[in-house]
Amino acid sequence: MKYDNLYPPLIERVQNEESQKHKKAADGIKAAKTRLHLLYGAYNSGNIHKKTDALLTKIENGDDAKETAAAIMKLHASTNERLPHLSELYSFIEEHTGAVESILDLGCGFNPFSVLFMPALPKIYHAYDIDMRTRDLLNRFFSHIELPQAAGCADLINETPSHKVDLAFMSKLIPVLESQAPGRGFELARSINAKFLVITYPLKSLGGKEKGMGKNYAARFENAVTGGMLGDFVVVDSKNIGSELIYIIKR
Repeated sequence: MKYDNLYPPLIERVQNEESQKHKKAADGIKAAKTRLHLLYGAYNSGNIHKKTDALLTKIENGDDAKETAAAIMKLHASTNERLPHLSELYSFIEEHTGAVESILDLGCGFNPFSVLFMPALPKIYHAYDIDMRTRDLLNRFFSHIELPQAAGCADLINETPSHKVDLAFMSKLIPVLESQAPGRGFELARSINAKFLVITYPLKSLGGKEKGMGKNYAARFENAVTGGMLGDFVVVDSKNIGSELIYIIKR
């Protein structure tokens, strides 16, 4: 089935939530599938994992790792948008964080494939996604570039990874979490054991329309900061880069 490779606890949670909302089992199943598509399916197209597997084989057979990683990122809607702006993005981050040795990437998608575009390779990269195929492909990639195989799966509505890191990413993640459980996105952010946290918001919809998203997200985020929803984190800087609004916050 379409969602067989998703993290089982997430599927179980969504199914349970929808079954409680609908009297008919069929309606609950249909609603659960719709939610899973919004959470995951809308961001992927074609056989991206099969294509990634083939590209990783090329890397393992001697093809240029950075160039091939870029080809992998083009397969995923979110990282394809980010790819042309990686140099600007990572320069902006390093300007405020300096070199980092440990990274946590929550709701990572294919973003960890961009690690070779960072100014310096970290010593460890913890990555969490809801797709078990993505987890396995990332660990294969990490192994090839001689990083610990530190990719895993998590349902971030119920789970908070506890790794202590220099830098954590929540790329376009807070709106996804807030749509499922209001307040959870900010609760997760303030619970992360990181010195710096990079939070991003989309400036355009998947269809390419702006709809005032940047202005609305900025207002919500800054209200959350002033309202204490991010605990002891403070905003260091923010910038629009490509189709994302980037915030760097610090403890």
